[in-house]
Amino acid sequence: MYLSDHAAEDLGLHELASHFQGEGLSIREAVEILRTPTYDPETLHYRQAAFKDFRTLPQLRETFRELLPRFDELAAFGAARRDATSPLQQTIWRLSELELLVECAEKLSSALDSEKRPESTALNDIARYLDEMRSRTEYQTMRARLPELRKGLQYKRSVTLGVNLDEKLRPVEVAVLDINDRPFTERSLIARLFGYNRDYSVQSNVLSTPIPSELSAQPRSRIPLAPLFQEIEQLLSGALRPIQRELRAFVHENTSIFRGLRVEAAFFLGAVRLAERLEAMGLPTCLPTIHSGVHSETIEGMYNIHLALRSEKRGRSGEPVVVNDLEFASDRRFYVLTGPNQGGKTTFTQAAGIAYVFAQSGLFTPGRSAELKPVDVIETHFPTAEHGSLDTGRLADEARRLSQIIDAITDRSLVLLNESFASTSPHEAVSLAAEILRVLSETGVRGVYATHLHELALRCQEFGAGVAPLTAEAVVEGESAKRTYRVRQGSPDGDSFARDIALKHGLSYEQMRTRLRKRGLLRDDRASDNRPNPSPRDSQKTS
Repeated sequence: MYLSDHAAEDLGLHELASHFQGEGLSIREAVEILRTPTYDPETLHYRQAAFKDFRTLPQLRETFRELLPRFDELAAFGAARRDATSPLQQTIWRLSELELLVECAEKLSSALDSEKRPESTALNDIARYLDEMRSRTEYQTMRARLPELRKGLQYKRSVTLGVNLDEKLRPVEVAVLDINDRPFTERSLIARLFGYNRDYSVQSNVLSTPIPSELSAQPRSRIPLAPLFQEIEQLLSGALRPIQRELRAFVHENTSIFRGLRVEAAFFLGAVRLAERLEAMGLPTCLPTIHSGVHSETIEGMYNIHLALRSEKRGRSGEPVVVNDLEFASDRRFYVLTGPNQGGKTTFTQAAGIAYVFAQSGLFTPGRSAELKPVDVIETHFPTAEHGSLDTGRLADEARRLSQIIDAITDRSLVLLNESFASTSPHEAVSLAAEILRVLSETGVRGVYATHLHELALRCQEFGAGVAPLTAEAVVEGESAKRTYRVRQGSPDGDSFARDIALKHGLSYEQMRTRLRKRGLLRDDRASDNRPNPSPRDSQKTS
């Protein structure tokens, strides 16, 4: 399954992915995992068990946090080695890879073999792979020879050259005589000839000056050094040539596991950190029970992670996040959710989609408990700032997107609609939505349709078996309503409390009149305000 761009945007996956960062995981990598939840129950159980190990084994988490930068370095070494043009450079990069490979294998193997071992098949498979790799003769030989090989390269500090001169002491030939383990410290020729105690260092520009092709024609030219350096490299490469092929095969085969492990380990570490953050706010998280039968599905104490994190950011500790229950059964497969404006309908609908994405990514579910059946498609239709093209308009854009949803779903899908057909008249919106609901009922999909069209909720029985009403509650207090943000099963009260929204924004008749009067645009006498001003002719008649 791969979530569409619309679904990813409607569920806010990019924003959620930003909370997985911190362990070397990019937002793009986190989004890609969240956009590809798995439908297979066996794969889900496999991932869930791994996530559980990450949650319950803090020492294992610390080991992975320590090694994740090393995994990145392994990937970087591979890229640098591919760009290296000489055998010597490639061998040096492979030796560096081998060093990192040994470090990662030893540390991770030690963590997996600790007293409290992981229970998941995934991590135990890794432990067995590392044990097998570390027991191989090739690994043990490489590990034993590594210090010697590195030392042989690390401590080459100078080269002894032999230079032939002509009768005017001009260099005409040069050859490498030796490669030394210490820097050059001999005094210069001038110092030895004239008894100077000061040593003269070799100037770097001597090695970088271009050399003419005809040495004899240029009295002041220097020795062409490019062939010289090639000779030095050949000498060094010759010492390593016997192990180059062996290194290549061993490193390539055994570093791939760590490169592949980096993203998944970082993703699970980010998920654990997010779960702990939510629990620190007093919100529950749970590992959902996954089944593929015909049982009912329930999420108890479900909440919207976006809302929770925004509340935390604003420091609204006095306003706890409201949790709700969601249940899908044979007679309640698709809900029409109505209630007051700003009563939590969109928040609830989005929370349902996020719960399934997290559950089918092998992570926790935001709630006290959950029992879910995997869905094969998650489709959403939320209002956007885009109102369609100039040629088609917003209604045509909505119709096009809904048509795409109908083509994509099966009887195992989840469909989440939010204020669909809000761009047309209420009468037309009810008629169009009713046809959509009838088709969804016949298909058997699960889902929620959040709408301000209360008539749809009152007519649920007309749309077929499985369509049921949900209501976002509000407590009426005079002309206003206090929103509880609790969602219950049942029909609405028939009032969207639009007047309450208007009062909140100062749009009642009295509120608007008072605001304009303060600005001097209205007089206190309402009668005179409503009476037209007399014309000059009328004034003369009156006098």
